[in-house]
Amino acid sequence: LDRTKESGSQGEPIYMDVCASLISCKRGGVYVAGGRYGLGSKDFTPSMVTAVIQNIMIKNEEKIQHPFTVGINDDVTHLSLPLGKIVNPLNDDVTECVFYGFGGDGTVGANKESAK
Repeated sequence: LDRTKESGSQGEPIYMDVCASLISCKRGGVYVAGGRYGLGSKDFTPSMVTAVIQNIMIKNEEKIQHPFTVGINDDVTHLSLPLGKIVNPLNDDVTECVFYGFGGDGTVGANKESAK
């Protein structure tokens, strides 16, 4: 997975590096599928991880979507993977918090107390 789009290239930088490494080790027969994530400042969610894993776990290599995009609806190249259902890896009793603050205004100490 790469977080960049290299228009006009044979593949994204990490994909190309992996392929070159495999060839230099005489492992050119290994199938490599590359894709993009995080385009449009999208967060990489557990649902996206599931979509990528389901794509690469397809038994028939010819049916694996490569290249692919995950996280956005790519209506130009139509390379988006379907996300399916929302995946939440946390237990229901877990509380998530986001604290915002500026340096030197006491928020670090206050946030430590809030977390306790």
